[in-house]
Amino acid sequence: MKNLFGSFLAANREKIFEHAEKNSKPNSKGQATISRDDQWFYEDEWDELFQTLNQPLAECTQRSV
Repeated sequence: MKNLFGSFLAANREKIFEHAEKNSKPNSKGQATISRDDQWFYEDEWDELFQTLNQPLAECTQRSV
């Protein structure tokens, strides 16, 4: 079985973009944005993972002595 999620995205690309456009307001560059009063704006459950993924590799692999 190939990548199911990738297949889903490919098969439903137009529907996904249609819903995203209806549910977001573009900024001056045309990028989708999340308004400050959106229930997802203050979601922080992914912050730790995002910080970890953005650390230089050396910081992630250092071992304490």
